[in-house]
Amino acid sequence: MEQLNLSESPNTIEETPADGETTTGDGDGFGKFVVALYCMISLLGITGNLLVAIVLLRVPSLRSNTSDFLVHLSIVDFMVCVLVIPFFLAPKPNPTPNPGFFGEVWCRLYKSKFLFWFFTMTSVLGLTAVNLERYVAIVYPHKYKTVFSKQNKYAVIAVCWMLGAITKLELVILSEEDEVIGCHRDGWSSGGAQAVFGLYTFTVSFFAPFIVMILAQVKVISKLNRQVKMLTARTATSGLNPSDQREMWQLRASQTLVKTLLACVITFGVCWTPSHIWFLLFNFSVPLAPGRPFHLLTIILAVGNSCVNPVIYTMTNKPFRKGIRELFCKQRDSNQVTNGTVATGTVSETISTAQ
Repeated sequence: MEQLNLSESPNTIEETPADGETTTGDGDGFGKFVVALYCMISLLGITGNLLVAIVLLRVPSLRSNTSDFLVHLSIVDFMVCVLVIPFFLAPKPNPTPNPGFFGEVWCRLYKSKFLFWFFTMTSVLGLTAVNLERYVAIVYPHKYKTVFSKQNKYAVIAVCWMLGAITKLELVILSEEDEVIGCHRDGWSSGGAQAVFGLYTFTVSFFAPFIVMILAQVKVISKLNRQVKMLTARTATSGLNPSDQREMWQLRASQTLVKTLLACVITFGVCWTPSHIWFLLFNFSVPLAPGRPFHLLTIILAVGNSCVNPVIYTMTNKPFRKGIRELFCKQRDSNQVTNGTVATGTVSETISTAQ
């Protein structure tokens, strides 16, 4: 088998040089542009996901099973954006062999980029989980408390982490530290094996979760629309009593949340489709060159998915915007002095106090 140095000759998307270094001879201009994009992803993702987690945890009116899944998703996306710094922004040292137990562990867990792609896959599964939670709550409400009990809720989150690790386990298994060439991975023994791996990655990491989320959204939206029409027709003939009014409010709130999740699912598809199609074609021996500008941009778009969900929550979800104002107003009120004036403070100070 051909041996591949993980820092030089990638054979999977996880090993592709996506750290701002290009192989196209385009000069420093494009490289600086790539670095700037990664900096923006990291900064926006870290602050945005941290804010989402704090708001959902600290504002009582937003607390629910769904918010717990969204907090989990925000924490995982936060870690993805944090890991952008060492993997895509930090200067790459010259690869040197590091034989021994710790060198082997470092190679398999870190140099292989297992940690980064593990968190990325867990993010995909976390988004799938929150969509399935809404699906059961709306389509099968009588089964919801049984399916998503407190214990089951945490079990689902744990399964996301376990499956995230399992689906990227090949990075750990196939990578190894050599005392001569350093951390490397054996190339594929045949084009057929590489094609199977490419199809497996495309299906497990993208196609299957995306289809599940889309189907869940279609069923949920259809069920909510039917319920709204039935309730509207009933109130048109008998009038709007307090019970119907409360039910209509609950349906509208559910529709708002579903619209937010639908926006997240569509954004996921837009961000990840180019990267996964490129990777699938590459593994089917289509002559594509890793490290070219287009390839680097597909990876940046995919990684950037972890920083856009907070923007979607803020733009599409009025209760979330209200929760931000409520959190900041409480913080402002807590800083009032005895003479009635309000002490000024920055957003970062507010977040720090909220933690």
